[in-house]
Amino acid sequence: MDKEAIAKRYASAIYDIAESSDKIGEIREALNILAENYNEDEEFKVFLLDPSIKYDEKVKYLHKSFDFISEDAFKIINYLVKKGRVSLAEKIKDSYLKIYYEKNNKILVNATFTKELSDNQREALMKKLEEKYKKKIVLNLSVDEELIGGGIIKIGNKVIDGSIKSQIENIKKIF
Repeated sequence: MDKEAIAKRYASAIYDIAESSDKIGEIREALNILAENYNEDEEFKVFLLDPSIKYDEKVKYLHKSFDFISEDAFKIINYLVKKGRVSLAEKIKDSYLKIYYEKNNKILVNATFTKELSDNQREALMKKLEEKYKKKIVLNLSVDEELIGGGIIKIGNKVIDGSIKSQIENIKKIF
């Protein structure tokens, strides 16, 4: 079974647990922190993946690292480590979010522009996208100064490239 399929199965089971215990947001945040620590903290990653370190020592380490989360959320993190799935934390978190967005009629939109949008621009963009997709918009904005103008919007697998840089490259291809 490929990693994506494994991550989806774990995310689905975790979401069911979170939903039944009414801890969806809390467990989402715990998964986010686990994925962040795993990707950004080499010591954290090496410690959890080291087969010579006993499981009990890993649990103690996790308790220190996640002492601020509830016992329910900790059980999820602990389970992923116990099953050797911590390396899939990012994929599990992403699949969990997809389930969350789907069940709550939301859609994730990643938008990149040459500069920060004003509040009015942000509201207009969200309104237009909500009208088009008939869902609540979760908007992640970023700035890329290499874009000459315009912007790029990613919604799922769909990319709307309205950047001037892209338009210039398309014109170059024609000539």
